[in-house]
Amino acid sequence: MKKLAFAAALIAAAIAVSLSFGSSHREAPLTALDPTADDTDIYAFVAPDATDKLTVIANWIPFEDPAGGPNFYRFDDRAHYYINIDNTGDGVYDIRYQFAFKTHVLNKNSFLYALPGVSSIRDPKLNVQQTYTVTREKLKKGKTVSEKVVARNLPVAPNNVGPKTIPNYTAVANQAIQSLPGGGKVFAGQRDDPFFVDLGTAFDAINLRVGTGNQGGGKDDLAGYGVHSIALQLPKSDVTIDGKSVSGPAASNAVVGVWTSTERPRVQVQGVASAAKKHKKHGKKSDDSNFVQVSRLGNPLINELVIPLGQKDHFNATQPSQDAKLYGKYVLSPELAKVMNLLFHVNAPETNRTDIVQALLTGLPGKTQIGKHPVPADTLKINLGVPPSANPNRLGVLGGDLQGFPDGRRLADDVTDISLRVVAGELKGNHVPLGDGVDANDKPFLSTFPYVTATNSGFDSQIPKPITPTHAPTP
Repeated sequence: MKKLAFAAALIAAAIAVSLSFGSSHREAPLTALDPTADDTDIYAFVAPDATDKLTVIANWIPFEDPAGGPNFYRFDDRAHYYINIDNTGDGVYDIRYQFAFKTHVLNKNSFLYALPGVSSIRDPKLNVQQTYTVTREKLKKGKTVSEKVVARNLPVAPNNVGPKTIPNYTAVANQAIQSLPGGGKVFAGQRDDPFFVDLGTAFDAINLRVGTGNQGGGKDDLAGYGVHSIALQLPKSDVTIDGKSVSGPAASNAVVGVWTSTERPRVQVQGVASAAKKHKKHGKKSDDSNFVQVSRLGNPLINELVIPLGQKDHFNATQPSQDAKLYGKYVLSPELAKVMNLLFHVNAPETNRTDIVQALLTGLPGKTQIGKHPVPADTLKINLGVPPSANPNRLGVLGGDLQGFPDGRRLADDVTDISLRVVAGELKGNHVPLGDGVDANDKPFLSTFPYVTATNSGFDSQIPKPITPTHAPTP
């Protein structure tokens, strides 16, 4: 038991060092220096109140302190943010939604983000406002076959500054929930970071708090912090290979792969910036040839736990279709498993980790595999035919919940505990009850769109993290 406890601590340490504070928060050298391009997490699920739709929650900008003024956090006007969808299994986006933002400062002679008493999302007292354009691209074999601006000038929910500035923040932020043509919805703005994990155990000389981490007693080191979220809800027929709805889990069009990415101007000089603004002014999409990908995210913890330091930036710049060729060896023979066994002998399989490849990269046959011959690719695969679980289990498929991660990812899925156990060999019969001691987010999620809740206000910011109660060990 003592060795097992140390093994759990080692894994927690490895996660902390690799992640540098979160699921994909500051996960690579360049994104650590470029937070507005850093996609921290992506979730894809079928919500109980919208069973005919795919819901995607995509987050950027890690570690937002709600009190972080006077220049509060925002999406970057110079970046293009994407939600990508592969419905053919080749690791190439077949459909993608681009989000391009524009910041409006109403009074440049004021230092204030907003005057007291903001009562609506377009209130003139809200001095700094953002709007955005949503563009849908449809591609075939990597070539664009259609491109359409589906929404313009949509408002971004402001930061939750405080009750004097925005007395009814919920009412104002909810005005950022906008309808899209065809029955979809979209939201953009600051939200509470839904990811939960204890990282302090690693930084205090591997000071594991309770047992092997499967009985609570952890500290959510992301509690109190915010991110900037894009929530997108689409009819399933908008993302399937045949443009039709999904009849059930076994339907040929049921599974899609989802991931986010961020692109920046290839050369960020005044001329390029001005050209981008000119395109936006006339309602046109900026020339994508001027942009280069700087970040991407599919499954949680891939870049953090699997990709070595020397390859992390390169991974962020490449496409999922290249993953098998460029990074397959790191998945088949994960360094973390070797370190675990070398020091603590937990019998984690060290080579031929086809279980990890199948669970995350190719998909489980009859469950999350796209087509008959999918390319191994780091995309978050979801079977749209699986109905929402009546009794969700935080361990997802490992806990017997057919809707949970790695079949999509719900907000409450405990991907840290799941990933630790998978690396230890859970899918190969090596049952090691590992965890970080944090089993849920510090704030409850919403039951309706956009599902992620608001941060505490800057005035009420609560960055210190309480220790969560212990409980009976989970298997």
